[in-house]
Amino acid sequence: MTSSTIVQHFESMPLSRLKLSSHVVVGSGRRVRNVVAAMAAQRTGCAVITDGGRLAGIFTERDVTNHVVRSPDVWDAPVDHFMTADPMVIDHGASAIDALRLMNARRFRNLPVTSEDGDLLGFVNHYDLIRMAAGFLESQRDLGPDLSPEHNLHFVDLTGLSAHEPLLVTPEDSLSVAIEAMVSAQTGLVSVVNHRGAVIGELTEHDIFWKVACRVEDLADRPVRDWMTEEIAAAAPDTPISEALSIMAKLGHRYLVLINETRRALGVVTFREIADYIEVVCGA
Repeated sequence: MTSSTIVQHFESMPLSRLKLSSHVVVGSGRRVRNVVAAMAAQRTGCAVITDGGRLAGIFTERDVTNHVVRSPDVWDAPVDHFMTADPMVIDHGASAIDALRLMNARRFRNLPVTSEDGDLLGFVNHYDLIRMAAGFLESQRDLGPDLSPEHNLHFVDLTGLSAHEPLLVTPEDSLSVAIEAMVSAQTGLVSVVNHRGAVIGELTEHDIFWKVACRVEDLADRPVRDWMTEEIAAAAPDTPISEALSIMAKLGHRYLVLINETRRALGVVTFREIADYIEVVCGA
C-alpha cells in the first residue's frame, strides 16, 4: 500500500496518465443546434470549435444553459457567438494537482489538455478528478494505527465544509422559472421539493442539455415535474468526506445536496469545497 497522501498522489500523477474526458470537434460557423446534436450523439458535454485546424473555442453544457436553451431564435446562429473563445489549456505533462488548482482558481469545469506540439488530447474535468480521489481513498481504507491526513477524510464529515444555499423549486414550477434561477445563481442545480419541503428530485444543467436544449421552445409552458430527475445526489451532513466522494464518483456528480431525516435540503456541497479542504488538511 502506498504511503503517499492524496495530495502527493495528485502531484505525482501526470495528466498524460489519466483517461481524459471525451469531446466532439466541430468547425467554426456550425449552427448551435447542430453542435448540440453532435455533442449528444457522442455523449459528451463539451465541444471543441476549430478554425483552420486551430483551437478557437470550447462550448459546454453551461453555455447551453446560460445562452442557448432560453432563446430558440439563436439555435440556428453560429456556435462561435456563444463559445468560450481562446480557452486556457494545460500541457499533458502537468500534474493532476496543477489541473485541479487551475480549475478551482479560475472556476473552470473543463480544461483542455494538449501535447508538447499543442495538439488537443482531450479534457480534464471535475468528474475525472473526483473518480481519481475516490479511487485513492478506497485504496487507503485500511488505515493503520498511526494518524495520517487520510484519517481526516475517512472520519471527518461534511458538517464543517462550506455549503451553498440550495435552490428550491416545486414540480409545478415551469422550466423557465427553474432555469432562470440557475442562471441567476450561476449554479448547475435546482432541487425539486414537494409541499412538505422534502426533496423529491433535481434539475441540472446535464438534464437541460440532454432533454431540453434545442428541443423545447416554450419553457414557461412546461412544468419541472416532466423534466426532473428523481434520483438525487444527496447525503446526510454526517457523511464522511471519503464516502461523499465515493457517492459523487458513482453517480457522476460534482455536488451533493445535504438533507436531513425528513429529506429537507440543508445546503449543497460541491467538489470545489472538498478539494479546498483536502489541500488545507493533506497538503503538507
